[in-house]
This record gives sequence, structure tokens and C-alpha cells, in this order.
Amino acid sequence: MASKKSLTPVAGTAALAYWGGELRYYREQAGLTQDQFARTIYVSSSLIAMIETGKRTPKPSFIKDSDQALRTGGALARLWKRLIESSYLEWFRPVVEIEADADSMLKYEAQAVPGLLQTEDYARALLRTGPARASEEQIERHVVARMNRQQILTRDKPPLLWAVMDENVLHRPVGGVEIMRDQLAWLVEAAKSPGIILQVLPFAAGAHAGINGSVTLYSLPDQSDVVYAAGFGGGQIIGCPEEVDECRLALDLLRACALPPEDSVRMIAGLIGET
Repeated sequence: MASKKSLTPVAGTAALAYWGGELRYYREQAGLTQDQFARTIYVSSSLIAMIETGKRTPKPSFIKDSDQALRTGGALARLWKRLIESSYLEWFRPVVEIEADADSMLKYEAQAVPGLLQTEDYARALLRTGPARASEEQIERHVVARMNRQQILTRDKPPLLWAVMDENVLHRPVGGVEIMRDQLAWLVEAAKSPGIILQVLPFAAGAHAGINGSVTLYSLPDQSDVVYAAGFGGGQIIGCPEEVDECRLALDLLRACALPPEDSVRMIAGLIGET
């Protein structure tokens, strides 16, 4: 069974190591050992050591507590924000901002597990297939950024995530059998959250309203809706009310054609043993 640990970036990324080095600098400037600092913010000294060496990703609460305890004036939070933002492709940054503000998201994914529900290894395997021939360091930065996006699902008031996945997504062994098995297990685990609803659009559905590709409908606090339509090498943000209504209708039709949530999760769980 996959766990939250599988969603935490591993050692070796320069971005994590750089941020960890800054944390160590401020800790030492405050005259604190790792043990003393750990007691101050109520975490283990081993966690401090892992974060300072770039082996673990700091959670938002850790960053906030560190800034307060070390009296940095918010320097660590600002640095983390810059590091994450620099990891997103420029055209995708507005999508990340919309995603962070949304009250709910309705997604149809035609080819891959939604980014907000990907395990680290699954995300890394996908990113390695990109056409840009990115370096390992660039790939790792993108992995960290994608994992950071997932934190909106565990905040105090998380958005509702309703995702419809084409059945082929479940059968494509991205990264190999073991990575795919862990990814399927994580989907089953994630579906236990009251704020996450998963549906599978089965092969038996035949032609359907999502045949043109992946799309997401974001509902924002100001009661407006925005659509993001994914495409090769980029995507399109749609705000025109008429086009948004068309996308909403297509997504409603997809939900109607898909298996019910309980049956969908049952299908995913059944595939774990077959993978």
C-alpha cells in the first residue's frame, strides 16, 4: 500500500539542498543545535537533519514555525515560494494560482493520473518522457513542485477534487509495474478522503464527451468558473462563459457515463493485484 511517504521528494535536488542550507544557516545564527531547534518547534531532530540536507520536503507548517522560531522575518517562506515558482513552466504558473484559489475542481484525465494525485515516482517517470530533454536536476525540481501543489488537499479548507479518469490511465504501467502498483494503491487510499471523488470512464463507454482530451473546471470563491484544457506542450485557460458552459456539460456527461465512485475504486483496487 502506498503511503504519504511515497509523495515526499527524495534526496539529491539542489533546490531542497539549497533551502535546507539556508535553514541550517539561520539555525546556527540563532545559536541552536539541531536537537534544541527540534524541541523548539516540536519535531524530531532527525527530521531537522533530513530537511537541512535536502532529503525531505518541508511542510508549510514547518516553514512557518521555523521562520517564527528563528526570527527570520519570513525569509524562509519567501525563499521556498521563489524556489517552487521557478520550477513551474511559465505558461503553467497561472494554472497553479487558479488551482490554489479554487473551491472545487472537476477533472477529466484522458492519459495520466491527475497531478494532484500522483505519487512521486509516477510523476518522475512521466516527467522523464517529456520532449524537452530536461536534466535530472530540472526533473527533480519539477517533481518537488508537483508534490508541493498537492498540499492544497491537506490544508484546513481543502478544495473538492472530483476526477474522472479514462480506464486506459489505470492500465498504462507508467514507470514500470512496481511504480504503477503503488500509484493505484495511492488512488485507493486518496479516495477515502471525503474531499476526493474518483470515477473511472470504462472502455465499454465507447465514444464520449472527453474524446478531445483532458480538461479541468475550476470553481472559484467569487462564484466564477474557469476551464483549463490541456494540450501538447502547453494548455489553454478558458474564461468565456459560453465555452465554460460547454465544458461543464461535457464533464457532466462524462460523470454520467463513468462508473459510480464505489465501483470505480473497486476497479482500481482490483487492478493492484493484477499489476
